[in-house]
Amino acid sequence: MTAIEIIKQFVEGAISPKAFEEKIYADPAVEALLRSENNLPAYVTEPDLYTYTISQNYQNLESIYNVQTLLSTVLSKKNITHTVEKKYENLFNLTLKVQPKWLSLPSDYLSKLVEERKNLSSKELQAWLKEKIKIDFRYLKVPPKWLQSPAWPMVDGKPMVFLGQLDISELSHDNAQAYLFFDEGKQSFYTVTQAC
Repeated sequence: MTAIEIIKQFVEGAISPKAFEEKIYADPAVEALLRSENNLPAYVTEPDLYTYTISQNYQNLESIYNVQTLLSTVLSKKNITHTVEKKYENLFNLTLKVQPKWLSLPSDYLSKLVEERKNLSSKELQAWLKEKIKIDFRYLKVPPKWLQSPAWPMVDGKPMVFLGQLDISELSHDNAQAYLFFDEGKQSFYTVTQAC
C-alpha cells in the first residue's frame, strides 16, 4: 500500500486513528510524504506535517479531526479524489456540546457510547451522554482543576474515581498539583501530577 493510499484510508475512515498512528511510525514512505508537506496553516507550529502528526494524541477527538482535515487538504492539493469520513468531525462537535470543561473525553469511550445509543435522536443522545458522563466520571466533592490538559485516567475503558488534588508546588520550581484517583476494580490508588 502506498503512502497516499494509507493517508486516503485514514481520511475516508477505512482505518482507525490508532492504525494510522502505527503506520506513521512504521512506514518510511508515509514519513517522507508527510515531511515534504511544510506549507501548513499558521496554527501549526511544527516545521512539517510529519512532525505535527507524530505530536498528536490519537485518543483525542480534536487531534484526530485536525489531522484528518490537514491530510484531506494534502490529498486535495495532489488532486486525489476522496470522501472525508464525517465521524470524527461529528464526534468532535458532539464532544463540545456534552463534555464538561474539566474533562477531555477519549475518542474510543465516546465512540462506544454513541454506538450503543445510535437509535436516539440528536437531542436525546446529547441528554443521555451528559447524564452518562456524570455517572461515569465521578468525583468525591469537586471535579479536578487541571493545570494543563485534562488527563483523567481510565482502566479497561472505565474512568477511575477522582478523590481530590493536592498542591505540591513546594516540591517543584513550578506550580504543581497531584491528582488522586481510585481504581474500584483493583482497589488501588493512582496519582497524576501536572506542573506549569
